[in-house]
Amino acid sequence: KPQSDSGIDKHTNRYLHGVLLQFVNPKGIIYAITTVATFIVPFYAPGLVYIGFAIFLCSLAFISNCCWGLFGSIFQKLLIDKSKIINTVMALLLVYCAVSLFL
Repeated sequence: KPQSDSGIDKHTNRYLHGVLLQFVNPKGIIYAITTVATFIVPFYAPGLVYIGFAIFLCSLAFISNCCWGLFGSIFQKLLIDKSKIINTVMALLLVYCAVSLFL
């Protein structure tokens, strides 16, 4: 981590910054636009229903991000310990995908 001028390590990356960053997450924006345009607008009248769905979709996205982080931290040790094997398998799968495009 970069050090400040005084030599004291300042923690500039905070949890709140990460939460706020999710509002500019392109995947989240595309997810929201697609879901609302496909499943909500054609079938429901405007009003409080939209607010309810917005709260539901935000909650669902938050829970999904928490699960992603939790499973990442759980499997981190395995992925680091077996990185050579995992990298080899992933490389072979990538080659297989590339070859299957031409067959």
